[in-house]
Amino acid sequence: MSGYLDPSGIAEPDLEAVRRIRRAVLDSHPYRDVLPARGLRVGGRPALTGVDPADVGRYVVLSVRDPLGEEVASAGIGHAQRLASAFGPAEPVAATGLFQTSTASLEGERVSVVATGSGAPELELAMVELMEHTEAEVFIYFGTAAGLHPFVHPGDVVVSTGVVREEATTRAYVDPAYPAAPSYDVVAAFVGAAQDNGVAVHAGVTRSTDSDILGNGRPSVGGYLQPHHRETIDYWIRAGVLCNDREASAVVTLGSLFGRRTGAVLGVTDNFPAGRSLKPGAGMADATATLVGGLRRLQRLDQARVRGGRRYWAPPP
Repeated sequence: MSGYLDPSGIAEPDLEAVRRIRRAVLDSHPYRDVLPARGLRVGGRPALTGVDPADVGRYVVLSVRDPLGEEVASAGIGHAQRLASAFGPAEPVAATGLFQTSTASLEGERVSVVATGSGAPELELAMVELMEHTEAEVFIYFGTAAGLHPFVHPGDVVVSTGVVREEATTRAYVDPAYPAAPSYDVVAAFVGAAQDNGVAVHAGVTRSTDSDILGNGRPSVGGYLQPHHRETIDYWIRAGVLCNDREASAVVTLGSLFGRRTGAVLGVTDNFPAGRSLKPGAGMADATATLVGGLRRLQRLDQARVRGGRRYWAPPP
């Protein structure tokens, strides 16, 4: 598998019709024959992640190496290894200057955790390589978030049901009107796992923005603001947005564009608009439990769907 992942059960003539549409622009690209069609490679592997495709599981979790995500950093243990170990014994499988990847077992399947730097552009680099070169089918963003809506507290967990695309990376791919919509079965699995674990969870719309400071209505150097920044916070609260991050929309949008299922689990570390200051690590233990339990639930949902011969999962009546 590489590139687009089309749904199962589609008739071959219909698949070929959409393939022709996909190829039309590429076939007329004047630089098609000199550009690397499937990205850069070093030593036969994708150059930026450095992964051997055989070492990457069906489920992939992308997570920023974020100092706000833990109260005390674990000396000598990388972020990918630490998070992958929450699923069980984990093995480091790749490391480059940009990304570290570890893979663990998930009840007969495998889950790979890719630790990244911050922001949608870096998530794009990892996503593209993984979708081009591996068998991964489900992509999850896991990380911290800044609470926005007044009822979202530090320590809470947010499962995104939709992401405001206020970053520029995904706009290079598709019109801003295209929705960043996590997969409904992934959302259901995460919400169910959170409730099973007694987690303070919210399910709703979140927002990704490039600027963590002015983009969230916070003054920059020397108190720098422009008039429209004063309205940022209340604008998105009125729209019902729960929290802000910088990466989830890249994972959800790119995954959806190329046929993967997606989701986002966020631990809330602060809510300055509501007067609740930063608590490093707040919510991350519960977010981790939600991530692990949610992927286990999703695996069981998939197994039941396959046994029933159905293309889509639906809750029992």
